[in-house]
Amino acid sequence: MSAQDTYPETGTPMPEWPTESAPDVILDGVNPDDASMAAAPRVYEMSVRLEKGDTVAGVLDELELAAAEVADIVEALTEHVNLRRLPIGQSLDVKLQAPGAGQAKPILLALAVRPEARREVTVERDEQGEFDATVKVFEIVSKMQQAAGAVDGSVIESVEAAGVPHPALAEMLRAFSWDVNFQHDIKAGDRFALLVEQSWTEDGRPVDGGRVLWAELTTGGGKETFAIYRFQPQGGADFFYSRDGESVVKALLRTPLNLSRVSSRFGMRRHPVLGFTRLHAGVDFAAPTGTPVLAAGDGRIIEAGLNGGYGRWVKVRHDNGLATGYAHLSRIATGVRRSARIRQGQVIGFVGSTGLSTGPHLHFELHRNGRPVNPLDVAQTSQRQRLSGAELRRFKARVEEIDRAREEAPEMD
Repeated sequence: MSAQDTYPETGTPMPEWPTESAPDVILDGVNPDDASMAAAPRVYEMSVRLEKGDTVAGVLDELELAAAEVADIVEALTEHVNLRRLPIGQSLDVKLQAPGAGQAKPILLALAVRPEARREVTVERDEQGEFDATVKVFEIVSKMQQAAGAVDGSVIESVEAAGVPHPALAEMLRAFSWDVNFQHDIKAGDRFALLVEQSWTEDGRPVDGGRVLWAELTTGGGKETFAIYRFQPQGGADFFYSRDGESVVKALLRTPLNLSRVSSRFGMRRHPVLGFTRLHAGVDFAAPTGTPVLAAGDGRIIEAGLNGGYGRWVKVRHDNGLATGYAHLSRIATGVRRSARIRQGQVIGFVGSTGLSTGPHLHFELHRNGRPVNPLDVAQTSQRQRLSGAELRRFKARVEEIDRAREEAPEMD
């Protein structure tokens, strides 16, 4: 248990109940020594946090409440709260009455717990000494806020420092990942800006991690600028488009894993194990063992297992005569087997060093009509969906709405 407030008498979060206590308030014209004025037990309010291994019952026991009282409080809470699922750091707001003369234990007057942002459960003692639980449900409001800044260090650190919630940040990174290599394209001083819509309770607590409505990112020291708008076509997925209505999604991801670097490119080279020169039919991405490998595009698995010098290997057939291969995997992901359908961005395996390999990396191949081609070139130029007709008109109207919101939305706190 961790207390956020301390008791006035002790200066510590743990109770050291006085056997007698003076009234909190002295009324004008009343002699405090008058025997007719009974000393009222002092009332304390405090917040405690659940630490690792804590339970609500254990915390109440540490506050020296009577065992029967602890059981009654827990029973009242259990009707509305799954006490086993309260997270580490959960706050309990407690109102206690210190022991008075002839009273051995403190008395709990009220306990409030907020298991989720929109719901608070309060247990209070009634006049008969019984505990009743009430539930308050808070109204939810939607707010739009802006964040902007310059990259100093990594993009993730910089955007988080601007106050953007992590789910919205992850959404932005994924939307730009078809065009931007965050390890190589971003330079110090490049700019970012976002408009985020987020749900809050009426008393100012965030309900969700927010969703990006618009974002802009410059790369290469300001050489290029990418801007995206959120839009959902009729019967389609809710995702991002450029200002002219072109989807950010390409047929193939630019890189099939995050946090990697190109260690060997497509073309003729001297093989590091075999020692002679031959075509390097793919691109090698250096990454730690166990790094998740993502499917570069939608497709169907046609090979999954050991494959000679490739070690553990997965091959996926895509549309338009394309196929991708992933070699030297430490293991293949659960459910990835021959004939299974796969979605772009789905984890299909994990980086390793199986087969003819000098260290952990992913060897990534792209075949067009059975012939190896440079994956980086094809991924860079792969086709995208473009809105047209009525959908394009709807999108343009949505762009205008978002642009107006950008002019009015406040900065993030």
